[in-house]
Amino acid sequence: MRIVQKFGGTSVADIGRLEGVALKIKREIDAGHQVAVVVSAMAGVTNQLVTYTKAIAGATLSEEYDVVASTGEQITTGLLAMALQQIGVPARSFMGWQIPIITDKNHGNASIQSVNPKVLLACWDEGIVPIISGFQGITRSKRITTLGRGGSDTTAVAIAAALEADRCDIYTDVDGVYTADPRLVPLAQKLDQIGYDEMLDLSAMGAKVLHAPCVEMAKRYGIKVHVRSSFDDIPGTEIISQGTDSIPRISGVTHSLGWARLKLYSHSALVLQAHYLNKLLVKNRIPFESIDCHDIGEMSHLSVLIPQVSLAVVMNTIDLNSNNKNNKKAKFNFFEMILENSLAKIGIIGLNLISKKGFSDQLLKLINRDQLPLTLISIAPQKFCLCAAESLAPELVQTLHNQFGLDIKPHATTEYISSTR
Repeated sequence: MRIVQKFGGTSVADIGRLEGVALKIKREIDAGHQVAVVVSAMAGVTNQLVTYTKAIAGATLSEEYDVVASTGEQITTGLLAMALQQIGVPARSFMGWQIPIITDKNHGNASIQSVNPKVLLACWDEGIVPIISGFQGITRSKRITTLGRGGSDTTAVAIAAALEADRCDIYTDVDGVYTADPRLVPLAQKLDQIGYDEMLDLSAMGAKVLHAPCVEMAKRYGIKVHVRSSFDDIPGTEIISQGTDSIPRISGVTHSLGWARLKLYSHSALVLQAHYLNKLLVKNRIPFESIDCHDIGEMSHLSVLIPQVSLAVVMNTIDLNSNNKNNKKAKFNFFEMILENSLAKIGIIGLNLISKKGFSDQLLKLINRDQLPLTLISIAPQKFCLCAAESLAPELVQTLHNQFGLDIKPHATTEYISSTR
């Protein structure tokens, strides 16, 4: 069997844990499997490296930012290769550029375009375990890139796809995917299995278990992903293909902080301005939730939920392309801009949420009945998106988790979930 194993920062936080990881790898080798390993930087190292870049260049993502931020993985890769060699397992370290892992030029948040497995397959032919630096790649013009925080997950799945691996094991500090963050919701339940689409929505809405592009790639190439604990040898959560006859259900409640809502008040052409705003956000690869048009006479406005860190880029671009600058080719025609900061995005994720079970009705009744300080942003078959003040998010997540019955673990969880695939 071909297996790709990925170990996160807490899994390799010090020499003792690195040696423990080496033993996990050896067990798979001794079982007769071919193994390739992807590692993150040691816990806290990337944060420190990013702090150095911010001290000089602020929050700018650039070629040199990537040169600095990518070095943490290089340390871990070499150390783990040495640890394996010490216990009799031949191993060889590889940086992203040595494979190579080719990405686009979007520094700080690059996307993988291709992976050449030739050198990794050659290692297997020689009985050598390849240890690969996660989070990094190289452009076709030979500049180092990074894949965004959590990008080592995506590296692992990309390597698994290139090697046509049977599965990709993601080892982390939690033992699987839960219906909510168990540190926030003590009664959150671990899922034995979850579909690609549900996991993608959970990741996009704030769950930190897996990098969202990792899930997208796993779905595209049909890679079976297993999220497991680095510290306990117990089953985790399998990320698998979705069935077509899945019964309606809610899989989890998640949230993320650091969002802002931007409102542009205009007299006309809201739909056209919404089109321009959408193009602006997509061009700059800025995540957003639901550009909504509210046509109520002179107070008509469009609104969008975006990360606070992206506000400067968005607002500056809107201002430069607005009628306020006497721009004859103005794309935005508004008379007032209002900004709400310090918001949390809260997501209710599942399957067939708009169904005869009435999950959407239940949500609306809950908000109205209990006067919850929530704003409904969007309703879709697989997710409900809401926002609230950051300070209220933890309590609201617990309330929603309880009210939708997720505190109660279904009987025979594995059979229950498998039957929906």
